[in-house]
Amino acid sequence: MILTWQAANGDELLIADPCTAYPVPTLRYLTSDGFGGTDNEVQTQRGGAYQDGVTLQRVRLSPRELMIRFLALAENRTALEQKRRRIAAAFNPWYGPGRLIWTQEDGTQYALWCVALSGSPSFLAGSSQGDTWQEVTVDLQAPDPCWTDADALSQTLAGLTGGLAFPAYFPAHFAAQGGSTMSVTNAGDIDAPPVALTIPPGPCTNPVVENLTTGEQIALTMTVESGGESVIINTAYGDLICRLQAVDGSQTNAMQYLSAASTFWQLQPGENVITYSATSGSAAVTLEYASRYTGV
Repeated sequence: MILTWQAANGDELLIADPCTAYPVPTLRYLTSDGFGGTDNEVQTQRGGAYQDGVTLQRVRLSPRELMIRFLALAENRTALEQKRRRIAAAFNPWYGPGRLIWTQEDGTQYALWCVALSGSPSFLAGSSQGDTWQEVTVDLQAPDPCWTDADALSQTLAGLTGGLAFPAYFPAHFAAQGGSTMSVTNAGDIDAPPVALTIPPGPCTNPVVENLTTGEQIALTMTVESGGESVIINTAYGDLICRLQAVDGSQTNAMQYLSAASTFWQLQPGENVITYSATSGSAAVTLEYASRYTGV
């Protein structure tokens, strides 16, 4: 087991089994819990007095709770006390959530955003400590219980030129297909949002990015100027954004350019067919995402 804690305060802790990590870790993994499936909240409704059982409405995933137990090793008592302070600061929830990365034996990495629960980390006393070692237990909660690929994937899609504009006048001219469709695979078992859908400076007018698999689209009623601002879109729940990003990195809100038919769509498990088009001009859209898993 190799765990990496990327703390919100900028520190990084490596917690590893000495059999799988080189050099020998100073934070030695002992045991853990909560890495598999997560608890569910099953919502049901009874239709009437004569219904047998209940009708399933939906199932929500509950926050994931994890436990990690490890040994902190040091050369002497003074160094051990310094290490305890470092561990306490790294898991301090005041800074916000940290990122837990699990590296499996084949090198595959999964990530989870977590925050330490009350009383964590705990430094056990008595037989659980010595002058050069300390047993530590950390209880974490992941508000989003789904693991994700530690490294996001990025794919680029060239756009169509001269698509259909609305209101439409017939005979209408439709865009020609040509390198405008790509297949994006969500290898997980639950919907995954594009965390960064980027439309670079065009020029292009009224760009549309559609997930043909779900029939949903993100359509902008605007012109993305050449040498101007990029459009950055994130469809993750709780972090929905549509912004214009200048060359210097500054951003301004662009929600007002979204069409009424737009949906912040997600990638379904498996293959998703994505298309990009514009009524005029062309640009290469970049889609960045990480597959999500209910358990790994």
